[in-house]
Amino acid sequence: MLLGRLKLPAEIRTLNVEELEILCDEIRQEIIAVSLRNGGHLGASLGAVEIAVALHRIFESPKDKMIWDVGHQAYAHKLITGRANRFSTLRKSGGISGFLSRAESEHDAFGAGHSSTALSAALGFAYRSDAWTLAVVGDGGLSAGVAFEALNNIQSPNYFGPMIIILNDNQMSISENVGGLHHILENGQAAEYFQMFGLEYVGPMSGHDLPTLLATLNGIKAAKPTKPILLHLLTQKGKGYSPAESQPALYHGVGPAQSGPVDGKTKAPEEVAAERTWSDLFCDALLDQAAHDPKILGITAAMADGTGLLPFAKKFPERFFDVGIAEAHGATFAAGLAANGWKPVCAIYSTFLQRAFDAIIHDIALQELPVIFGVDRAGLVGADGPTHHGVFDLAYGGMVPGLRIYTPEVGEDIEGSFQDALGSGKPTFIRYPRGKASLKGDVTYAPLRGLDSVTPLSRQLIVTFGPIGIRVRKIISSLSQDLQNTIAHVSVIQAKPIPEALIQMLDQKANQFDRVLYFEDGIHRGSLSVDLASRYPLIPAHYFDYPDIFLPHGTVPEIEQGYGFTDDAVRRVLQA
Repeated sequence: MLLGRLKLPAEIRTLNVEELEILCDEIRQEIIAVSLRNGGHLGASLGAVEIAVALHRIFESPKDKMIWDVGHQAYAHKLITGRANRFSTLRKSGGISGFLSRAESEHDAFGAGHSSTALSAALGFAYRSDAWTLAVVGDGGLSAGVAFEALNNIQSPNYFGPMIIILNDNQMSISENVGGLHHILENGQAAEYFQMFGLEYVGPMSGHDLPTLLATLNGIKAAKPTKPILLHLLTQKGKGYSPAESQPALYHGVGPAQSGPVDGKTKAPEEVAAERTWSDLFCDALLDQAAHDPKILGITAAMADGTGLLPFAKKFPERFFDVGIAEAHGATFAAGLAANGWKPVCAIYSTFLQRAFDAIIHDIALQELPVIFGVDRAGLVGADGPTHHGVFDLAYGGMVPGLRIYTPEVGEDIEGSFQDALGSGKPTFIRYPRGKASLKGDVTYAPLRGLDSVTPLSRQLIVTFGPIGIRVRKIISSLSQDLQNTIAHVSVIQAKPIPEALIQMLDQKANQFDRVLYFEDGIHRGSLSVDLASRYPLIPAHYFDYPDIFLPHGTVPEIEQGYGFTDDAVRRVLQA
């Protein structure tokens, strides 16, 4: 096999077109095999194989800088740049990342796990550079504000070096693309549009026609253009794997150990079971309230499927908005709706909500507007790693004045939190993790549970935020009865503001506890736990949360074990 014996990327420049096409086939088969085994972002990378091969054939990385807009489309680039022998470790603990990482390879010129950063970064690389700067951008990625801001600055003066923007146009981000730019590309107006930004436009042409692609890139390189070039390539998401070709949204990402066609949402196997996911339950609550309140609207940012809002979109199409990859716009759009009397509900992954931080503070909280955020994929997400772990929202949400935060413990808490949020008229986060929710059936929603567990015998107080409370309760039940009698456990569902009943109890009984143990699925610095503990500096505190670092990729249990967040570790602390 060429992929196994060539010294890449240098020796790719020795291959003829026929050999390069064989290499493309080998790369596709390796991407399919490893993604179906380990899980990964299958569809976009299959569509960009010829692009990666052509760029590495014509240009010389790392001297020439290749900027890939998110790692979704960069698996072929990884295979070509010295990682073929480790590609089987993709997304595994200690293995190679599913996204771009400067720490992983000198060929990953700019790290990226979120969309739409490539154009801005490319301008930075092109400044006073004689080398080529090559930015590969998905058409969906151009819908984000940061991409428009870069386009606005791309009429570059002569101190920027040669640059090519590859527009990988597959009509998809994760779901189908939406909005005006999508229609411009679809209706043949791309040349006029990009030329107005000062770009030389080439295309559209097939991104899978390798001979034409090589000839075009060679011609651009030889011409030494004085303006940035936009090369518009039409590609097929999932190219070379028929299930992914026919269902590109479904096969955007696949779960691990997938031996055949995916027959559910693009989720890990543990999420495809009959139990309801947190995302499903959030949509259920939204549907239930929207059925008798016509003011309720649903908003997402290119994640209608992932956030579980498709049922809402189908039932209330005129009340549903997919704003594309534009979280900040989505938040401020929601602010405008709220200011005009509507009740907007935004479902956005925790990691992507970070991009709307200014809008949350300035446009929503400052004006006390009742926007509800379903903060999906909160906490650890596993193999997607440091760019996607949702461990910051409690810390940055906790610092925003007037923002309410809910951390449901069981599935039934979603409905109650949602009703509370609607009734409060305040900006709100309802934060829930990836995966299945525990449904108890006999649980009544309350902003705080377990206060009755505090007795005169209680010497250790456990405070939990979110689903971790179920796990802690099981750990406590495994201890001796004598020890159990000395442990009180309260589960906080309304996490901000902290329920007054908990504050009153701590005020009255602070001297009773030898220590308080806090469990929070987020980073320690700035956490809600630290804020609560600071009110009682004389009570020793022990924290189960995450350190002030970017957490690695791996399975959730592997990551937890690496940072002492295991059942055995909790048991040892309680028994000490």
